[in-house]
Amino acid sequence: MNNIKIEKNWEDSNLLEIKVSAKSKYISAYQLCYIENTDLEIIGNRIKEFSFKFNDSCYVEFGKKEGDFTPAFSLNFSPADATGKIEIEVDMEIDDNDERKHRCCFYLYSEIGLIEQFANGLIQMSTQNDIDEINLNI
Repeated sequence: MNNIKIEKNWEDSNLLEIKVSAKSKYISAYQLCYIENTDLEIIGNRIKEFSFKFNDSCYVEFGKKEGDFTPAFSLNFSPADATGKIEIEVDMEIDDNDERKHRCCFYLYSEIGLIEQFANGLIQMSTQNDIDEINLNI
């Protein structure tokens, strides 16, 4: 039930349009986000580093949540519990007003190894043209 899916809709030079879908036991939400390849690779590397230092937390932001930009979202990875389970706070912008004041925040859960695979997928999506979709928990 807990999953994040990122689909690459299109790529132009170094800019990607991605569709981010996130699902928990209680909610399913999606949004479109624009991000540069280099920023996506940096995010992938930060998440991968977290998967090796999972006693720390990790916050990543796709796009910019403040200012006059396109919709953005963030993932906040909590430290792993004793069983290796990790709580992730998803924060998605609802693109229904010019003031960017509506957001949807919820938790979903994953495991260390799956988070590392997800990070590798983000890195590959940013550097290889043949990766169009990645999933966190599938």
